[in-house]
Amino acid sequence: MSIRELALALEHRLAVFYAEGDPDVLWEPESQREADALYHRIDWYAPESGVADGARMFNAAYLLASFHWHRCEYIRDEIRREDAGRATFLYKTVYMLAPHLVPEVVTRVYVESDDPVLGLVSEQPLSAFTQSGVNLLKRAEATGDTELLDDAAELCLLAARASPRDDVVKAEALITLGNVLTRRYEFTAEEDDLERAFLMTRAAEEMVPDDGPCRLKYCSGLGHILIREFQRTGDLDILGEAIRALREGVAAGAEDDPLRAAVLTNLTTALTAQYQAVGRLDSANEALRVQFEAAASTPRDHPDLPSRLVNLAGLILGHPGEVAARADRYELAIGMLDDALSLLPEGHPDRPGCLHTLTQAYEARYELTEDPGDLAAAAEAGVGAVESSAVGHYRRPMMLRGFAHSLKAVVDHFPGSRKLLDTALAALHEADALLPENHPDRTGLLTELGLMLRDRHRTGGAAADRKGAVKALRRAAAVPTAPAKERARAAALAGDVLAEAGRFAKAVDCFALALEQLELTAWRGLERADRERLIATFPSLAANAATCAIRAGDPERAVELLEQGRGILLAQALETRTDHGRLRARAPKLVDRLDEVLDELERLPDSPAGTAGWERPDHLRAHERRVALAGRRERLLQEIRALDGFGGFLRPPSFETLRAAAAEGPVVLPVVSTYGCSVLLLTTDGARALALETDAEDLSRRAVSLALALDPGYSPIRARKTVKDTLGWLWDVVAAPVLAALGHTAPIGPDGDGPRLWWCPTGIFTQFPLHAAGRPSAGGGEGVADRVVSSYTPTLRALLHARTRLRLPAGPEGPGLVVSLPVTPDFRDLPAAEAEAAALCRRHPEARLLTGPAATAPAVLAELARCAWAHFACHGTQDLAMPSRGALVLHDGPLTLRDIVNLRLPRARFAYLSACETSRGGFVLADEAISFAAALQLAGFRDVVGTLWSIDDGLAPVVAEAVYGELSRPEAPGPAVALHRALRAVRALRPRAVAAWAAYVHVGP
Repeated sequence: MSIRELALALEHRLAVFYAEGDPDVLWEPESQREADALYHRIDWYAPESGVADGARMFNAAYLLASFHWHRCEYIRDEIRREDAGRATFLYKTVYMLAPHLVPEVVTRVYVESDDPVLGLVSEQPLSAFTQSGVNLLKRAEATGDTELLDDAAELCLLAARASPRDDVVKAEALITLGNVLTRRYEFTAEEDDLERAFLMTRAAEEMVPDDGPCRLKYCSGLGHILIREFQRTGDLDILGEAIRALREGVAAGAEDDPLRAAVLTNLTTALTAQYQAVGRLDSANEALRVQFEAAASTPRDHPDLPSRLVNLAGLILGHPGEVAARADRYELAIGMLDDALSLLPEGHPDRPGCLHTLTQAYEARYELTEDPGDLAAAAEAGVGAVESSAVGHYRRPMMLRGFAHSLKAVVDHFPGSRKLLDTALAALHEADALLPENHPDRTGLLTELGLMLRDRHRTGGAAADRKGAVKALRRAAAVPTAPAKERARAAALAGDVLAEAGRFAKAVDCFALALEQLELTAWRGLERADRERLIATFPSLAANAATCAIRAGDPERAVELLEQGRGILLAQALETRTDHGRLRARAPKLVDRLDEVLDELERLPDSPAGTAGWERPDHLRAHERRVALAGRRERLLQEIRALDGFGGFLRPPSFETLRAAAAEGPVVLPVVSTYGCSVLLLTTDGARALALETDAEDLSRRAVSLALALDPGYSPIRARKTVKDTLGWLWDVVAAPVLAALGHTAPIGPDGDGPRLWWCPTGIFTQFPLHAAGRPSAGGGEGVADRVVSSYTPTLRALLHARTRLRLPAGPEGPGLVVSLPVTPDFRDLPAAEAEAAALCRRHPEARLLTGPAATAPAVLAELARCAWAHFACHGTQDLAMPSRGALVLHDGPLTLRDIVNLRLPRARFAYLSACETSRGGFVLADEAISFAAALQLAGFRDVVGTLWSIDDGLAPVVAEAVYGELSRPEAPGPAVALHRALRAVRALRPRAVAAWAAYVHVGP
């Protein structure tokens, strides 16, 4: 063992003794052997060869003297002469720098013997030792020499140990020691260094003034350590602590403090890590802004300028939002990296990172330009990054991965260079061997390895490549410390590889793991917009999982997987609205605590209207509160699930639970995937699958054609033909086979209503009017409406939840709200909206009418809280790319679904949305069923009538009058039947106006 290792071992034993007070640790044989070895490794009489050697001797003397003295204090039989003698001898070295550390009895011995050491007390200020440590740290950072770091650590340790007071001098020594040890960890990957750095830095906390330069140094050092610890463990709480510490440092430091740029850079690193770990977009935006400030405030001759330029270039390359025009972004980054590289001499430890980022920049530009020169430059930079990175450096695996990725890009462009793939795979295997088993970076690395093996298999490789790809991807998905998003991607890719090979049962296992991680990805600690964006990166996951389960012969498992992977945001919102009566009977206090957390999570403003006028600190406070509440929720769920019988609490429901959704009629779940197109038929008897004669490509093409035809600017004649053709195709391919399989083959009689059926479409099927499928003709024709009464439900859980609401008299009973906007600023007039509202108010004169300037968002929200039913006759809009922007257009602007989704309306029963696109979801996030109608149902309205596309202003009052006429009968039917009767009547009157009546749908039980 080296002097350093022996000293650390003895320091650890003394720390255990001080913590536990048990002297036995000092008498263990191994303790004695370590102390003897350290004592004999040092020439105590040799003249000092340098200040670092003197510090090393002081530190060893202090440890050994303490060890032997404490053994004297806890006498076994009698004082061992050897312990007393060594302690007295070694304390002389300590006395020369820190007399206060020497026991009084030993000092008396020196006085009584007139020992020369009494006149050798050093006058050198302790801060000088710390400064020497800082100087050595800077030299080490420039050269990569770890021996300089060891010397720096000894100097700072001396300054801390020799300090007679817990003051700022000692604090700076401890903080600098933490910086040195952190850098040593980065150079050697020895995890003990990082733990020791944290302990030393934390020890300085109480000595640091609340403001001033030392507070800035403390926050910077602590933040840096915590970032590295997060990168090692993936613990988000540690990362959050790092961000808080660094923000505190930025706030405490003066604008012109030379250390400020370093703190800003560390804050950038922490925020970037947060974005990569959980997907919070605000973190990425803040990181870019902060790093621009850090780089701009760094002088040209500052040694840290290159690393700050590299950080900024990396952020520019990877930023998810707008930075500059795409081509300009790459030029800007490459220019910064070339500048940084020119400032870094060969052998500088920052050079590999710069070359690695340059590799990424050239690869990114190649994807835009397809210039082979960029590929060559990327490969050259990748080679340079690997060759210049030290074998033990903690970032070497990243360099190897970047190098491998650049070679793969070359192979993809030049198929004749496939031999390079072997080199790339070897680099990834080397990187894999370097990373600890549960290091968070393993997931990305192993995913890269799995993809390369998959691609090699696809292009003629052996079966072993496919097997190796699955193994690597499964290992990637199993890393517990990695971000959930990356684990979900790895598991989904493994499922794809297995499904391509026809191994559907094994593919289901991988897809199921991916769905579990997808739920964790959409973490409640994120704002809704971030959760939506993350869910949108897995558009086909639920469908692929369900289809593979169908192909494996397990339709019931397919239903479970579909429900687990769809409506994730809806399921989160239902947590707050679910009755936890069984748990309350068992653990009422736990329920109260959970309800408190869930209620506050839901009350936190999370929409543009709710956060209007907020400043940046307001957003930060809300984010931190949301994160804290999400953490409390997770801990409470762990506690609840530990109770007997509650292991599945708030987990995805089992098939037995979901089967109850078919209690009042079958539920049809159409699902399309790369691996097949089917419908799942859910009845009280179970689930079965029915294959459809179509595929994903055909469905997508038809959905786009329908969307284009329904655009208001499209030719009405062509639109009518497209809608008619679509309804006919839906009948032949989907609806007719489904109804036949369910036994609904007989037409409804003239006075009958027919059996109930619920459509629960998934994916691209959400864009089709399944309820209106058919081939109408002058003689009546045949269609869904002729055989069943259709309703829609976003998910099975939403249907089950809606049925738990008290079944009151259907339709407009109790306090009502009518909102009518015949004239809306910046929108075309809706003259029929006035007549529609007038007719409804004549039928229900007690209803509250809001029209014209009175129909504002605040007024509507206030009235929704008191009404039992609501009718809207106004404009509606939907954004197929961002469906959460769906809105009703009121006099003062849009009332978005995000403004109402968190409402809880206990009186609400029935809503009628006589507005365009109110039940239409998006092409993006199709499986989240994000529509205004679904949001109103979640807010409390049990039944909602909405529309799938733009509706005819002239026909809207006719449909509304027919529906309310049915609901006003003495033996009134439910809203679903009322709408069904109304649409059949309108269809009989205007059979050619297919697009006009087919838009209306019922959502609810």
